[in-house]
Amino acid sequence: MTHVIDGRNANSVQRAAQQVADQQAAQLGSFFAAQQQKLANFQPAQTSSIASATGQTALQFFTPEQLQVGTGRPPLNFALVDLLKRSLEQPPKPEFLRDSNNQWRLYHARTHGEGALLASQPFTAFERVLSELDQRIGHIQIQQQFLDGPPQDLWRSPVHPAGGDAASAAVAGSYLKVSFTPSTAFAADHSIAVGWIYGAALIGLLASLFGLWKTVPADGGAAPWEKSARSGRTPVKKGLSKDDLAPKPNPSAPAVAEGAPTTAAAAPKLEETSRRDLMRTPSTDIPQHVFRAYDIRGIAGEEINEPFAYQLGRALGTIALQSGEKLLLIGRDGRNSSELLRDCLIEGILESGCDAVDLGLIPSPVLYFACAKGKNTSSGVMVTASHNPADYNGFKIVMNGRPLADEKLIQLRALMQSGQFASGEASNSQQDVRDAYIDEIFNDVALAGQPRIVIDAGNGATSELAPELFEQLGCAVDTLYCEVDGNFPNHAPDPSRPENLQDLIARVKGEAADLGIALDGDGDRVTLVTASGRIVWADQLVMLLARDILARNPGSDIVFDVKSTRALANLVTQYGGRPIMWKTGHAPMKEKMLETGALLGGELSGHIFIKDRWYGFDDGVYAAARILEIMALREQTLDELLESLPLMVNTPEILLPVAEQDKFALIDRLRAEGQFEQADLNTIDGLRIEFADGWGLVRASNTTAALTLRFEADDETALARIRDQIAQQLQKIDPTLVLP
Repeated sequence: MTHVIDGRNANSVQRAAQQVADQQAAQLGSFFAAQQQKLANFQPAQTSSIASATGQTALQFFTPEQLQVGTGRPPLNFALVDLLKRSLEQPPKPEFLRDSNNQWRLYHARTHGEGALLASQPFTAFERVLSELDQRIGHIQIQQQFLDGPPQDLWRSPVHPAGGDAASAAVAGSYLKVSFTPSTAFAADHSIAVGWIYGAALIGLLASLFGLWKTVPADGGAAPWEKSARSGRTPVKKGLSKDDLAPKPNPSAPAVAEGAPTTAAAAPKLEETSRRDLMRTPSTDIPQHVFRAYDIRGIAGEEINEPFAYQLGRALGTIALQSGEKLLLIGRDGRNSSELLRDCLIEGILESGCDAVDLGLIPSPVLYFACAKGKNTSSGVMVTASHNPADYNGFKIVMNGRPLADEKLIQLRALMQSGQFASGEASNSQQDVRDAYIDEIFNDVALAGQPRIVIDAGNGATSELAPELFEQLGCAVDTLYCEVDGNFPNHAPDPSRPENLQDLIARVKGEAADLGIALDGDGDRVTLVTASGRIVWADQLVMLLARDILARNPGSDIVFDVKSTRALANLVTQYGGRPIMWKTGHAPMKEKMLETGALLGGELSGHIFIKDRWYGFDDGVYAAARILEIMALREQTLDELLESLPLMVNTPEILLPVAEQDKFALIDRLRAEGQFEQADLNTIDGLRIEFADGWGLVRASNTTAALTLRFEADDETALARIRDQIAQQLQKIDPTLVLP
């Protein structure tokens, strides 16, 4: 069944499915050919600015001078202007774009006289053609994908089959692709009948029994395959070899970087027997508050200790096995407690029967990269407390390519308390994927000249990797605090705080550098400093990246957090994208990007997520490299690029310390009791109070015992008014809440 029948059936079904996909693509292609012919034959009586309707088709004519955003009725957006301008050079393919009501419409464009003619149709015109496709034999999916852009789902048939792999075919004359997944009945019609399979199995069984009868010794001694087992030897655990890192049977699972060296290593063992006994005794004393919204974080040695890490390992190994993962990737940062916690975590994972691969001391983005590229796993654990002080530590968890967060972390704690872990034998190995990560960025990012940069790694996990990468990209690199030191002796590893950037600003100015790059403790956050010493916050970086990405991918979604500037949403809309405001936090942002298919996301604290040419995880190093690329392409300094962005007056993040157990209750009270006249309230995450001339935000931090505040306005007067009004409302609910 496995080696002959299943393979033959799969090939037969796949060939038949491909024929269906090709036929369906041909049907849809004839529709677009007919539409293009109708548009070519249409000759309007006038070539002035006309707007007419023919059935369900709306027509508009534009002169070259009228090809601007906002012209026409309905008004043109960025994507339509781009389509019409391309039609003046050569006939473009028709495109499905969303209108002002967020509904798909089909747009055709062609030259006419001295201008361009735009025809648009509702999606229902295309659905009539889709209804003619045979949907009984399987599931049909229609996607649109522009060059260098992500696929966009346009339509799916209601059938949800499980009969085979999907076959796809491009639709001629469009950017569409039709995918056909056969139904179970379709697969059965194109497979060997089950009677033949049972017949072959019966013949094989009889042949096997005859062979066994011939090989059993007459004296009843041990059969050949039993001798090694009766010799008293016990199987030895092996480290994973390169061959072990082979693709899993599950085709949907992402795959570990190929070609990275792998060496076997014994499972880490703790030296003291009493410590081991303590670790192996399940404890129900698991602090609840260390399970935060999207990771685990607490005081190292007190709240996050060796028994905690061991039990966490057993629980994560159990969850991984239940979700179909047989291997977990493990990374750690440079904190003093990280190595021992890593060892205890791995021992717990191995006890559960789940294999582990130790990636060593790496930034978090390298672990995410390994999960995205892995051939036999998409899950891993990073031992880190990110930007927190030196006495903290914790764990960031990726399971099946998604962050483990919110309710899943609550369930994880319950499993740790219950002690209902899986058990089995497993193996541990070591693998270095840093070179593969550097090579991938080197092959993706193109820089011109030799920009001079200063890197402040804050004595964190990027201390060695970041300088090496940017030197390979051709930069002249000057390093600052690029020695791994878990005590963080120079400043806290948090680049979102202005006080932590002063040494970098001074070095950039002193060395006449083009750019300063500040990274946090585990490398997933970044803040940049211009040649003049200006701090560039992450929401400004997202605006620069959005402008670059939307130029190639009009209509794309851009996700940003509630702390980001109002100018970001306006810019995304101006350049033809769809702005989406969402909750702060790397896990909520990743989930929202996966949900929407966004190509870019960012939050003010420095997490920037790029799906365009990259993998969509937060990566401070890669984000900095893309900004350098934009500077090279535009031949402008970062100061000059910033001058082209909308200017508003704002504050950095303000942290107002409060008791951990009180912070969420304070936000609830502010929502219920706060009086904000003539303001719109956004409660996606905390409370964002929107005024006509600015806004203010108050939310509970998910990583520290504090409230996070930020203010922005059109001018300093409005900023002071908004800040004072919100400060007054805070003091009404708690007089101790005084803004610094």
